[in-house]
Amino acid sequence: MNCKKLGNTGLNISSLGFGTMRLPYNNDEDFTSAIALIKHALKNGINFFDIGTFYCNHRCETIFGQAILDNKHEIILSGKNSSHLSINENWTVQLKNSLFRFGCEALDIYFIHYLDFDIWAKHFIMDNVIDEVNRAKNEGLIKYLGFSSHDTPEKIRKLLDTGVFDAVILTYNLMNRTYEDTVHYAFEKGMGVIIMNPLAGGILTDRFLDLHGLKDYFGDDITGIALNYVLSNPNVHCALSGMRTLNEIDNNSNTAENHRFSTEEIGLINDFIDRERNCKLVYCTGCGYCLPCPQGIDIPGVIKIWNTYNIVQGDDHFIRDYQILDVSADCCIMCETCEEKCPNGVGITEIMEKTRALLK
Repeated sequence: MNCKKLGNTGLNISSLGFGTMRLPYNNDEDFTSAIALIKHALKNGINFFDIGTFYCNHRCETIFGQAILDNKHEIILSGKNSSHLSINENWTVQLKNSLFRFGCEALDIYFIHYLDFDIWAKHFIMDNVIDEVNRAKNEGLIKYLGFSSHDTPEKIRKLLDTGVFDAVILTYNLMNRTYEDTVHYAFEKGMGVIIMNPLAGGILTDRFLDLHGLKDYFGDDITGIALNYVLSNPNVHCALSGMRTLNEIDNNSNTAENHRFSTEEIGLINDFIDRERNCKLVYCTGCGYCLPCPQGIDIPGVIKIWNTYNIVQGDDHFIRDYQILDVSADCCIMCETCEEKCPNGVGITEIMEKTRALLK
């Protein structure tokens, strides 16, 4: 497995990492399967595993600890702390619980899970939880500190600028390049850059876009293309994949060992995705001429969510935004009153029907 030095740390990280959130965990048979998956990944040279305290219904750390009993020296020992997401959790206690379940005395790197800048400012700085973080580092419980985030690019940069962190985990894939500049910014600051959702959460299928053109051009399946796309970014050290079978581990490991796309090929992929995506988008200027809707639907708002959903391909945040609408597309009665008033000739009722079916 190809490895890179993780930013300015002394850690050499495999180009392919293992995201463990989707490991099987319901019964003893699942535990055995999950352990077998981790051990198979180790044999393939994967040395970084993304472990969250609450993954697999809070069982992931126990599974991982059993899987690495004889292999601790072969991997980067890493964990995640999510205590700031619950008022009943303590940062230091959660760290020590993780160490116990892993069966180790210290971690090479420890990540603060799902960190927003506002949480950092309030919880860690104003409430002095940063003192616990510094104490853990001083006591040698953790060597390096990182964070994962879904905050805005601007606020993530503010986190990167604190000078506290050594690595970051961000979303980046051929469907969603929101953090592309942030990835570059982190890399230039000497930070380790680890990518989550390189396969867009497993939804890289023809359900959304016609991807046959890419598969025909590169002679590979879309999973291989998507993973290679992320690893071809010179600012990326490691891409995480949530693999559920031995075959997936073998295939993704093989992709991680193969050649990288050239700058020209990356441009071709970007152009292709943008072109196909634009075919899905609705030309709505938000003028509001379609309003008021007899059913009370915020038509421009629904269309904006539809467009955003197609831009980032199913991001949970935008599904949530749709579900919390006071009046959603589900209430559309296909009266077409809005279409009579739309200056851009948008087939609004069709969009309402598609949105209702896709985002319910």
